[in-house]
Amino acid sequence: MNSFDSRAAVFVVAAALSACAFAARARARRPLGYADYARLYARLASGQTPADLGDVVPKLAGDLKDAAVVSRRWWTDSTPYDELAHREILPDGVLDALGIPHERTAGVEHVPAGLMHTYGYLFSQLQTAYGLKGKRWVESRLDERLGLPAGMFSPRPPAGEFLSNVTAALSALTGLDARPPRAAALAPRARRLGAVEESVRWRRPDGAEVSGVVRTHLVPLAPVPGLKTDDAYLLIYELELSGERRLVTAFPVQEGFARTFLDAKPVADAAFRPRFNLYVDPTWVVLERRRSGFIPAR
Repeated sequence: MNSFDSRAAVFVVAAALSACAFAARARARRPLGYADYARLYARLASGQTPADLGDVVPKLAGDLKDAAVVSRRWWTDSTPYDELAHREILPDGVLDALGIPHERTAGVEHVPAGLMHTYGYLFSQLQTAYGLKGKRWVESRLDERLGLPAGMFSPRPPAGEFLSNVTAALSALTGLDARPPRAAALAPRARRLGAVEESVRWRRPDGAEVSGVVRTHLVPLAPVPGLKTDDAYLLIYELELSGERRLVTAFPVQEGFARTFLDAKPVADAAFRPRFNLYVDPTWVVLERRRSGFIPAR
């Protein structure tokens, strides 16, 4: 090979490497859609691991490990079952592949809510009356509607880690004071409108009583260019037990659904029932529930 051919070969190799790098950057910038997650789900269901998905979601394996720590610290457990669809949100094999621990207590399966309601919902392929579980992260643009940079609530954020970012933003909105170490510096422009509080007293099988407060917060969502939706508020659900506050879930809701909380009247009875996949030990017996009306934020 003469010197011209050598230079040409080097140029071809360099061009190919540059094209590959450009393609990788383009994939990293493009938001993942439903079809992408369906393919990733199929790969996990076939036996691949989060490390194997690094070609699409870089650092996924490490991010899941960090998110598990965040979930344990600032979130409750939830049930991985959709009561309206009457199906599991993710099969056990995919839960295992994602490293989402699951166990049964008195016949009820439960999982870490933070992990499940972010990464777990993104990969879920369960069709519900409201669409796929990942809709809130795939198309609702919640980060932007709260006044945050685009893509912060995704597994490929421009800064931070997915669950850490979600936790930090929800904390800022509700006053939870959670500060995950891998969260980006986030300052939502949105402001909480208020909440409904349910004070609940349970009796455990050993006779001891447990008291807690369940809060349903509403945060108005700002419009963003190019998004047509009837969703008007972000609903944030949390549980406080023994003075320790933990998040349960967060998702966008329409005005009509929000109105059931905005118009809530005070109630005193023993009819508390966990909502939105909140897990409460099924052996606990409700002794008393006192629900407030809607309490405006101060």
